[in-house]
Amino acid sequence: MLLLLRLVIGMFVIFYSQSCFSSDPDTSSLVLGSVLNDKGQPIEIPSKPQSDFNYSPPTIEESKRSSTQARVAKKSPPKKDKSRKQQLASRNSVANDPGCRWLNGRMNSLERHLSAGVNSRNRHYQTELNIRQDEWQCMKCGAEGPKQSDHASCQYRR
Repeated sequence: MLLLLRLVIGMFVIFYSQSCFSSDPDTSSLVLGSVLNDKGQPIEIPSKPQSDFNYSPPTIEESKRSSTQARVAKKSPPKKDKSRKQQLASRNSVANDPGCRWLNGRMNSLERHLSAGVNSRNRHYQTELNIRQDEWQCMKCGAEGPKQSDHASCQYRR
């Protein structure tokens, strides 16, 4: 009996809800290509595409241009090429070798430890840095990088 009552009430709710929505006079079917706003009103789509974004770059004053042109006109004297020995010792560029990249990182770390100065507590950092600098030059990390045989011959032996 209770089950039958629930079934009847459920059918009534379904029937009533469908009849309410279908009898609404404001609802109209959407036509293909139409667009509505949040209130259900139609939005007019322009026939020609146009942009609401208008941008023009700021104007540059003449005084700024001349100062940058003057800087460009000044050329520094050509730098002398480094000698082979200076190039090998330099760390401005690092050879494309994993050992050289690691060595460069380790030397940077040691230099950071020594930035406060060398004393009895951090003297071992200075010792290791000297060893790593010799290894850097031997492996030619500042120039073309090590050959296959350089890895074994340049490695520090304790």
